[in-house]
Amino acid sequence: MDSRSYMALRSSIAKPAPSDERPVRISRSVGRCILAALFVPSALFCASLPLLAVRADNASASDLSASGTLQIQTFDVERQSVTLTDAAAHQSVRVAKGENFGAWTLMAVVEKPAGNLAVFEELTNRRGNIIYVGKRGVALQLPKSLESTNAGPGTLYRGRTLEQIAKSEKDILGEELLAGTNDPDYEAVAAALPPLRVPSFVGTRQSADKPTFAYGAFSDEIYVDLGKLFEGIRDARARNDVWEGLVGGWLPVNRFVFPTSDSGYWEETMFAEEPGHLWTQPIWYRALRVDGSELKEAHYYYHHLPFPPRGEPSAAEFYSALYHVHDVWARDLNPRMRIDVPDRSLSEFCLHALLLEQITRVGDHPKYGYPPLGGINVFGGYGYNNVDTFQDTFNTSVIAFTEWGLFDVAARYIDDYFTNSVRDDGSIDTRGPEIGQYGKMLTAVAKYYAYSRDERLLRKHEKKLRAIVDLLRLLRKQSKEVPSSDITYGILRGWSEHDSSLKIDPYRFMQPHFSNNAEAARGFHDLGEVWIGMGRELHDARLKKEGETMLQESVGLKKDMDSTIQRSIDGTKRPPYVPAVAGDTPTYGKGRAYVEMLESAELTEEHAKALTDSLAARGDSLFGLPRGGQYYNGFLAFGPAYAQLFYDWPREFLLLYYAHRAHIYSRGNWTAVEGGRIDGTLEGPYCTPSEVGIPTFTKWMLVFEHPDDPIVWLAKATPRIWLNQGKTIAVTDAPTRFGNVGYKIHSDIDHGKVSAALFLPEGYRAATKLRLRVPGGKVLRSVTLNGSSWTDFSPEQEIVNIPSGRQDKITVEASY
Repeated sequence: MDSRSYMALRSSIAKPAPSDERPVRISRSVGRCILAALFVPSALFCASLPLLAVRADNASASDLSASGTLQIQTFDVERQSVTLTDAAAHQSVRVAKGENFGAWTLMAVVEKPAGNLAVFEELTNRRGNIIYVGKRGVALQLPKSLESTNAGPGTLYRGRTLEQIAKSEKDILGEELLAGTNDPDYEAVAAALPPLRVPSFVGTRQSADKPTFAYGAFSDEIYVDLGKLFEGIRDARARNDVWEGLVGGWLPVNRFVFPTSDSGYWEETMFAEEPGHLWTQPIWYRALRVDGSELKEAHYYYHHLPFPPRGEPSAAEFYSALYHVHDVWARDLNPRMRIDVPDRSLSEFCLHALLLEQITRVGDHPKYGYPPLGGINVFGGYGYNNVDTFQDTFNTSVIAFTEWGLFDVAARYIDDYFTNSVRDDGSIDTRGPEIGQYGKMLTAVAKYYAYSRDERLLRKHEKKLRAIVDLLRLLRKQSKEVPSSDITYGILRGWSEHDSSLKIDPYRFMQPHFSNNAEAARGFHDLGEVWIGMGRELHDARLKKEGETMLQESVGLKKDMDSTIQRSIDGTKRPPYVPAVAGDTPTYGKGRAYVEMLESAELTEEHAKALTDSLAARGDSLFGLPRGGQYYNGFLAFGPAYAQLFYDWPREFLLLYYAHRAHIYSRGNWTAVEGGRIDGTLEGPYCTPSEVGIPTFTKWMLVFEHPDDPIVWLAKATPRIWLNQGKTIAVTDAPTRFGNVGYKIHSDIDHGKVSAALFLPEGYRAATKLRLRVPGGKVLRSVTLNGSSWTDFSPEQEIVNIPSGRQDKITVEASY
């Protein structure tokens, strides 16, 4: 296409449609008066859009302070203009597309069956909102988040050099952040390392095409790259001056801001059209050039660049498609569990992570990551089909969606995997089956049943579940074919890591990893409990007997593991060294074996503490995340995170939790990688186990079940700052194996009071431990339960104990 023709086309498309009427212009002073009438009360938003709470830290000043309504009299769809009531001047005002109304710019007028809507956007504030306004007020508000991809000057490595951190075997940064008795601080954890620049992607559940873009939305000749059209975008990329965020709080709508001056910037927004097409995924793109409060250029593209005679799509088409994306995900991602915590972005973060996991898949078929990025010169990805059946993908995703009460999604994932990837003999159609993950598969399915009581699905796949159990039994039998004096006696042999199968002489890595016993013992226990319960309910004596046998076998697996670990610990080293393999034979996947040992909750607390101390002292831990030299890992963080909660190490958990959020995910569009490097570069690309980490850890932090005993912890490891004066922590319908629970904790700590309301289901048969982690070293002195004095509490552990048998609403008043 001739460049002059293209520039003429671009120029004509960017201009607002001509009009015969001259609009009334708004002075700055009048505009400021009008701001007070822009928004309907926030209660209306909450009633109509329960999943789109406005982020206080990202909302604009006008959004937070405004009250009243935006009074639109008429819509002109053809001319893309609206007539509004200027309440201050007592006159009608006509505003055309691209013109300002106070701090707001009219972007489009869209037709909707329920009534036309005007789309306004606050462009002066780079975190300004997009609002859809009808005659009755704001119909939809989409907040925009934004984070820098650069580190603040002078904050990195806490005053040390990259080389000092990389060469130290000790977790220097973690030790400093945990020094003293206070909780670690998120901002300090985030500032310790550079933010990761993670390739981003868009997609839908229906399409096999997952369009992926490198830093700053760059694409190497595969997808539309607006930087090749607009110099300002290219220049900002070259300076590494790129900001990233999302539109809609948690929606799969990526935005990138490219500053051109203190008041000017280009913005690119992109999202996948819903629904997608199987082989190719259409994408909507938007490019804006803003200078101060003025919208200088606006361009819209659908899937490909326009080719004459076709021009750019209309703004109304773009905003209609954006509205539809919101409708689709507000309908389809509606978890049973809801959280409302002082970190206003956390709920959105968790929803976005669960959403990204879903659009990584093709239907319900699993994908470990996105495809290699467009072009041969850009970072690769994990979208190739050879790793689709990776057990970690199945386990982490099923558990995450089950924990959030999204049982329909978890059920489809289980059904797909056991139908298409697990054979009748229990083997898996995957390149390198992991023995520990076999045990975790049993745990994942057991958790799903314990929460959902969906016996139909387990009956459907009972044969294959029993085949996996029999496979582990065979390995158990083989482990006892050596003399009982052999250090490996009773420890299951097999691969720990998927990639072991691709190494030279791969069978040499089929070692007696302690994790094989640990996860098998956990899986036998959890599925055994399920079979016993189902056997009783269905009057199936055979199934009940199978469950009882599995519980006995679980005890034996743990007993042999505990004994061998104790014999294997090298106490001559300081701290004592804990091997991953019985006999400490060299292996591949040693780090994985360690984290699976921790996640199983089968280690004694003494062994778990020895193991974590050993890892931290020998270069295998960074902030509690698995580490190897400059590399740190996200997709295996489930093990240490679970152990820190199970063994009740809340400060260590918060350190890992903050590090995972700050240094495994990109800061702006919340895309998680398999691993990063201390210098801020990537060690592994996006993968779904890392992506569902924060949603899973958040559930455990807020509602944690003891895996063996009937005990449910509430707020076990919440940050102390969440109970600063006036703060509230609320959870509704959190699923547990004892039924859905909820609670609301409100702090009046400045006056020595914290109140809580617990909501326990009918038939609830667990003991409950309510933890109140208050700030300022306050000591719990007295408690009332439902208005009566209550003495079963621990000031040292900050726990109020509520025995089994209590149900319905329980009120707690704690005094300090």
